[in-house]
Amino acid sequence: MTEEVQEIEITDENFEEYFFDVRKHRPKPGQIMAKFTAMAEFTGPQAKRDIMKLLKMDKAQAAHQVMTKLHAAKPPDCYRICREMAEDMLAGLSEQEIIDKPYEFVLEFFFYTQREYVPKNDPHWETIKLIEYDEEEGVYKTKIEI
Repeated sequence: MTEEVQEIEITDENFEEYFFDVRKHRPKPGQIMAKFTAMAEFTGPQAKRDIMKLLKMDKAQAAHQVMTKLHAAKPPDCYRICREMAEDMLAGLSEQEIIDKPYEFVLEFFFYTQREYVPKNDPHWETIKLIEYDEEEGVYKTKIEI
């Protein structure tokens, strides 16, 4: 008996049905972790105002945490963007000029999903096998694939 492979189309509208943000969800049995990495531009006006406010309050550590946790900026870019914005403020750029200026960074998101949903041969996607229980040895094991 042959097993029929069903083609699934994942779109922006149904993405969250197949990919579960690790910040909001726990893994379900059989799921793997998938990492999405891409170049992005930090352009949001309110997000930039929030970072500038933190930097003006001498809260660079908090600014870095916001860049990492909310905007998914990967180190060292999460630090670099804060530094560049602080340098621009010190150089006399107005708030509007900083808001209008794009700051490039590498973003990184992690999702729980089924292996078959992760795009193959796509440089933006990488899979990470989660912990499994080895019944023969009675131990939990994991393997990080690089």
